[in-house]
Amino acid sequence: MGKLDQVLAARRNELFFYSPYSFIRSFDVTQQLRGCVFDEIHKFGTQAGQKVVSINVDAVCYDFYIAYLPWDTSFFGINTYKLQFVLYISNDFDKLCRAVQKFTNDFFKKGDYCFIEIPSEDFLLIQALNLAGFRTVETRLTYFRGNLERFDHERYAVRIATEKDSDNLMRVASQMRNKFDRFHADVVFDQELADRFLSEYIRQSLKGFADVVLTPAEPGVPPDSFLTAKYLKDTWDRFDVNISKMVLSAVSSETNKGWYKKLIVEMTYHLREQGAQYIFMNTQSTNRAVLHTWQSLGYNLGAVTHILSYTA
Repeated sequence: MGKLDQVLAARRNELFFYSPYSFIRSFDVTQQLRGCVFDEIHKFGTQAGQKVVSINVDAVCYDFYIAYLPWDTSFFGINTYKLQFVLYISNDFDKLCRAVQKFTNDFFKKGDYCFIEIPSEDFLLIQALNLAGFRTVETRLTYFRGNLERFDHERYAVRIATEKDSDNLMRVASQMRNKFDRFHADVVFDQELADRFLSEYIRQSLKGFADVVLTPAEPGVPPDSFLTAKYLKDTWDRFDVNISKMVLSAVSSETNKGWYKKLIVEMTYHLREQGAQYIFMNTQSTNRAVLHTWQSLGYNLGAVTHILSYTA
């Protein structure tokens, strides 16, 4: 067994939860999901901006898998990195803390920004990152639903939004601020710039970044809300199940009150018609109204992750 395989074996339990589909717990799929995470690690460094930084502490090696994000860097005006994984064999907490601190000191230049989405199960690494100056900016919940053939709910009038809807939906996205999402909660980002980011996100979604965007089509109701989704069909051949994701939503509290649930209902039907067998989505742990809506429609908690960020 090679060195990397030994490290992966040592971290196999924690690494499984880095899969966005870790809410599926059947044995065969679990093995496939863990294998996909391992494949991602093996291939890391083959894409531009990806780098593995090795830190040695008392003859123990700690590998930090980090990626430079040019689009985010350009948009926010801050050198932006995403820390994907930290691999090691030793569970010595003191050494792990020293390795993380040495990594932050040696790798980042003044003003650099880095974030990581880390599952709750990787609790030792979370503590080591906190001690090195990484701050928690969001606790994120993943909800999912299977048994889509049993989904049976009242229908609502919706349509697929197009680029002609861009100005209106961008306005809704920027006005309906969620102060608990990563971009608004992190003290690094200017609030208005975070608003503009979400506006740009929906604009790009309408141009093809999302597979579908739904908006109301009920007579007398303005299209002042939306819900985006990705089919993720390029992953369906890799697993024994077809998984799709609802991504971003915004609903005007003045003109589209009550439409969030209606859009979730209709997107559930739409994704089922596309062939999805599982649907999942993310929100903040503070978003109680959204969680209540999901639970009322048969969606269940599947995973908990934390967004940590660091500024040199």
